[in-house]
Amino acid sequence: MTYNEAILSSIISYLQLSGAQEKTTIQNRFSIWYDSNYDFEVMLPNKNLVNHEQSLNLLTDAINQIASALCIRPERLTYKLINSNYDFLQVRTSGQKIEHGKINFDEGLTALTGLYEIIKLSANKNIKTKGKREVVKKYLSGVNMLAPQAGSFIYSVEFELVNTQENEVNIDPESVVSLGRYMNSNLAIMLDNISRKIISTEYISPATLLTLGVNTSFCNNFLGLFSKESEKLEFYFDWSFKERKLESVPDVISFNLHHKEKIIELKNILENSNIHKYVDLPAYIEKYSWPIDHEKGRVYLRLGIDGKDYSCFIETDSALYERLKAEHAKKQILITLDLLITSGNKTSIDVINVHNIKVDPTIEIDMTH
Repeated sequence: MTYNEAILSSIISYLQLSGAQEKTTIQNRFSIWYDSNYDFEVMLPNKNLVNHEQSLNLLTDAINQIASALCIRPERLTYKLINSNYDFLQVRTSGQKIEHGKINFDEGLTALTGLYEIIKLSANKNIKTKGKREVVKKYLSGVNMLAPQAGSFIYSVEFELVNTQENEVNIDPESVVSLGRYMNSNLAIMLDNISRKIISTEYISPATLLTLGVNTSFCNNFLGLFSKESEKLEFYFDWSFKERKLESVPDVISFNLHHKEKIIELKNILENSNIHKYVDLPAYIEKYSWPIDHEKGRVYLRLGIDGKDYSCFIETDSALYERLKAEHAKKQILITLDLLITSGNKTSIDVINVHNIKVDPTIEIDMTH
C-alpha cells in the first residue's frame, strides 16, 4: 500500500467513524465529505486516482482541515492516520530537579520497568476469560516502547489494536472493540480511578483499594515510575481514530506529590496485610444502612475470629439487602468470604469478596455471580 493509499483509507475511516457524510461523488474522480460536528467539508480523490500527483494536494488539504477542527498539529494527525492501528501513551515525569530531556540512568530503567509492570498488572486484572495467559501474552506482544522524547522527561508507548476474532471483547453492551482497545481503555480507567479515589476525603478501605488495582506490586511499580526527583507524573493517552472511544475513558491522568505520599502510606499498610478465606464463618448482623447516592447498601457484621470479635460490612444489591433486613435482622448467618487482615497497633479486617451467605443451614445465597 502506498503512502497516498494508506492516508486516504485512514481519512475515510476517520470520517465514517465521526459521523461525517459523503455529500457528492464524481465517479472515478473525487468525493466531498461533510462533517456536521465541526462544520467543514473535505474533498478526497477517488481510490483509482489516489496515486496521481495532484491527489497528494487534496489529501494534504483534507489533513489540514481535519487537524484544524481537532486542534492538533497536521504532522501529528498524519502520524496518527499512518499508524491508525495503534493507541499511544506518553508518560511525562517532571520536577525542578529533572533536567530537560535528561534523567538519571538508573531511575530511568526503574521507571520503564514500573510502567511496563503497571501495564501488565492492568491487563491481568481485566481479563477473566478462559485462556487468560495467552490473551494477555497476545496483548503484550503488541506493546512497544518508542524513543524517549525531550520534555521534562517523556516515555512513549504504542499499543497495537490486536484484533483477532477470538479476542474480540465487549467493553459495553453497545460496542465491540478490539482486545487492544479494551485493555488500553481499562488501563486509563484504572489509573483515573486510582488518581481520584486515593486522595478522596472519604475513607477507602484497603479491600476497596485492591479492587481498584492498588496492591503491593502496583505501589512498588508506581513509585519506581514516579522517581525521587519527580514532582508530577502525567499519563497522556492518544487514541486511534480506527475505533470509537467511550466518553467515560479519560485522555489525561495526573498524579502529584500528594498522590505519591498516599501511595507510600498505602504500600506500608498493604505490606502488613494478608488475605484469608473463611468458609461458613458465623457472623451476626448488627445494622443496615444505605449511604446517600450509593448504588449498594451496607450490611454491618460482627465476626468472631480466633477468639476475638471484629466488625466489618459487606455491600449488597437491593434484593439481598431487603431480604436480610426483613428476615434476619440482628440474627446469625454463615458467610464464606475473603478477608484482608491488616496488623498494626490494632488489627483490622476488610471484606474483599463474598462467596456465599447461608441464612440458615439449608438456604444458601450464591454471591459469585
